[in-house]
Amino acid sequence: MNTEFTHSTKKGRHPREESVTGSLPSLVAALGAGLLPHIPHLNPWIPMWCIGFWGYAALSETRRWPLPRMVFRTGLTLLGFAGVFLSTGGIIDNTFGASLLCVMAGLKTLEIRRERDLFITIFIAYFMVLSSLFFSASLPMTLYMVGAMIHITAILLRLHCPGVPLKDAFKVSGAITGTAIPLTLVLFFFFPRIQGNLFGITPRPTATSGFSDTLSPGSVSRLARSDAPVFRVTFDGPIPPADERYFRGIVFQTFNGKTWRSASQPPAGAFIEATASPVSYEMIFETKNTDRFFPLDLPLAIPKVTGIRADYTLKKPTGGLKGTAYRFQSATAYHTGPWTPWEALFTLTPKGTNPRSRALARQWRAEATGPEEIVEKALRYLETHDFLYTLTPPTLSGQRVDQFLFDTRRGYCEHYASAFTFLMRAAGIPARIVGGYLGGTINPFGDYLIVRQADAHAWTEVWLDGKGWVRVDPTSVVAPDRVSRGAGFGLPEIDRPSFFLGDRASFLARGIDRLRLGWDAINYQWDSQVIGYSDTLQDDFLKKLGISSRHWTGWLKATLWGLAFCALIVSLAWLAVEWRGRKRKPRVQASWRLFQRKLEKQGLTRHAATGPHDFLERIKKEQPHLYPEARTITRLYVAITYGREGATHEKQGELKRAVARFNPKKLHPRKQGWKAGV
Repeated sequence: MNTEFTHSTKKGRHPREESVTGSLPSLVAALGAGLLPHIPHLNPWIPMWCIGFWGYAALSETRRWPLPRMVFRTGLTLLGFAGVFLSTGGIIDNTFGASLLCVMAGLKTLEIRRERDLFITIFIAYFMVLSSLFFSASLPMTLYMVGAMIHITAILLRLHCPGVPLKDAFKVSGAITGTAIPLTLVLFFFFPRIQGNLFGITPRPTATSGFSDTLSPGSVSRLARSDAPVFRVTFDGPIPPADERYFRGIVFQTFNGKTWRSASQPPAGAFIEATASPVSYEMIFETKNTDRFFPLDLPLAIPKVTGIRADYTLKKPTGGLKGTAYRFQSATAYHTGPWTPWEALFTLTPKGTNPRSRALARQWRAEATGPEEIVEKALRYLETHDFLYTLTPPTLSGQRVDQFLFDTRRGYCEHYASAFTFLMRAAGIPARIVGGYLGGTINPFGDYLIVRQADAHAWTEVWLDGKGWVRVDPTSVVAPDRVSRGAGFGLPEIDRPSFFLGDRASFLARGIDRLRLGWDAINYQWDSQVIGYSDTLQDDFLKKLGISSRHWTGWLKATLWGLAFCALIVSLAWLAVEWRGRKRKPRVQASWRLFQRKLEKQGLTRHAATGPHDFLERIKKEQPHLYPEARTITRLYVAITYGREGATHEKQGELKRAVARFNPKKLHPRKQGWKAGV
């Protein structure tokens, strides 16, 4: 009987080698570790595809199901490719690549017949885990990736040595991973940083800033119900007060009576004259929650990847935002220069709309001595006519500005900014709505600012002669706490989001919030110091070591530093192992020395340079009657001293008892043909 294969199908088709049998469950576990981080980015049919084919392959061993022929596998491959193409829209990007990789991994288990196929599948699992970094390099994902690599390596060890216990395989896999840490650190700190996309593939723009190109009642209030982080800010100096933390994203230009739009592209370039000391800071954006920059009002210095427009907003970077730190400098007090012709669109109002609001604006204009007085009248009107700041205003229809100003008087920031801007334009003052974020939460564990979707805000800018564009926030007179204290304050108790912590929050709620802030601080440090370790940060690090990255001698010094670091780590590791071994093995050495002293009395002295096995061979030749017990003692000593399990208490006790029982005086050579080793 041919034992090369464990089972076969009809006429011996598709046999598996004996070395492959029983390995498929382990392979499925390895591939599953690679699939898991991709699931949020895949079309739902792809994980089901993988699970179905992996399950069939694993069950085919125990139930003797036939493996599909080449023709059928080819058909499945073409079907999988077509499914990926259709579900991704044919866009060649990270999602397309990950989808295709997972689909092919799902089919791979159907063609495993030889030992070589096992190892190819393992390396596919490795690649699946590593490719998850195309989507996220966060601290939790990195920790998962390291754990998955240890898991897959343990399975690889089990495939090489099927008899090794799984626990031991994981220990060896962890040790292998640990030995790679020094070289990883050297490459991280010293290897030249690569800017841009390594593979030239642009990620699919799936993020949304929360602000579209239109603004209507409800646009901002919907965002206020989410506590998802949008960006984090670290200031070089003190964090500005809350009422100065206006982060600008988009300017709405035209109004049709219902919706404000950012319809036209402003010219490039902008004039800004700071009238106070500028503020320098770094921002890290949550790329899954935003697709545009939101600098502090107004930006003076910006990253090279973007450009400033005439309305002081920034262009979206080519290829999308990265999860790295961007450096800015802004002026919180400024002058924007003279009027320009393109800004005439900020004076337009839709004809025939909101007659009561127009009449009120004309009245103010007739009574006022200048534009600034009209602005004050409008703010005073909002302050003194029982307006309410709320997330649940009544629905507006028809002449919406009139209905809001004279009837409902209930709204969120976009209602007030819209009505105020319309009134200013109707009174002949150029005005526009700015969308962005206001305030944010200061994290006490990292002294940085977290800005969430709940901090979304809309305000107004008016153009005043001699000052340029001036920010006027009508929300500040209706709900001053919203501006001075942050999101949630100024709202009625019933309107406040569930995640909002007010002044009367419980001790438990505050404790949970501090835990969240602590975890956020850990992740922020990871994003800024590890993910954000750019060529600029690398240059700063190398300069501290006296290394210049601009010349080859600098990189030579960096290489020497790296080698020295590796040597230091290896030396420390060796010393730790030696110290641990010496600490754990004094009883072993005491037993071994007692064994040698007993043999010395029989004329068998071990030289210091003689190893245990060589000494045992000498015992076998010179006094073979001592060999059986000497062999047992020597094997125990070697296993404890050099073996994988080390000096366990059980092994040490067994060796001690064996040496205690060993009495050469009572062991005499047999008179009739002693045969050593029997």
